[in-house]
Amino acid sequence: MQSVELTANNRYLHCVRFEPESSAKATIVIAAALGVKQRFYQPIARWLSDQGYRVITFDYYGIGQSVDKPLKQIKSDIIEWAELDITAVIDYAQSRQRGEPLIWLAHSLGGQIVAMAHNSSKIDKMITIASGTGYWLKASKQVRWTSWLLWYFAAPISTPIAGYFPGKRLNMVGDMPATAMKQWSRWCRSKDYLFDNISTEQKDRYKAFSAPISAFHITDDELLQRSNIENLLAHYPNANKVLKDLSPEMTESKGIGHFNFFRSQFKESLWRKSLLDVLQVN
Repeated sequence: MQSVELTANNRYLHCVRFEPESSAKATIVIAAALGVKQRFYQPIARWLSDQGYRVITFDYYGIGQSVDKPLKQIKSDIIEWAELDITAVIDYAQSRQRGEPLIWLAHSLGGQIVAMAHNSSKIDKMITIASGTGYWLKASKQVRWTSWLLWYFAAPISTPIAGYFPGKRLNMVGDMPATAMKQWSRWCRSKDYLFDNISTEQKDRYKAFSAPISAFHITDDELLQRSNIENLLAHYPNANKVLKDLSPEMTESKGIGHFNFFRSQFKESLWRKSLLDVLQVN
């Protein structure tokens, strides 16, 4: 495990690289969900490294360790995370490759925005976990009330006061730059999510994305329904796509949910029996 500091377009990005003991089968970049720090993904990153893969994790600018000033002074938004941060991380991943494929392992947001990166064509395969569009009225029934509180009460009141979204204190999402939170709020209140809010040129990048996609829907996901996953995949029209369900019955646990796939309790079930199968690049 090695910490890496990247500087891209005057933005500070913190990455962690996990090297296998022998030549890497592939280089895997793990792209986080919104507001989730890269350290959350370190158990699966270490395990994948033990299976022979080079793994890179990172924090978007303004999240986790990618913070170089008080958060209220960071104006980064989500599109910049795609066009600047992800582009820089893909460049870095390429610099470490020795001819092996590049795999994008995306959790939630990480699969929503990757196509906007200017070099996403360098990705050989994408695997998404619980990654779908996020229009709040199409989300699971369990969180519609929470979403209403977030978009119409918590976020608009707390963000101007703090100068950033204090999600950690509110136990909602996590701390993030105000501009990113405002943008995500607008996306979640739009019927076609981010696709109602990006340019024609940015939409064309989704059409150009052609790496095969293996997508996983979590059947007890408290945030997204299967239709959310299907809707996102439809915005990658030129990629070969396979969507599979993961259910608690496939494990010894009572539930998986939107986040828990990445916890080490699923090492011998979901990781070994489902994830390893889709890491092969034809």
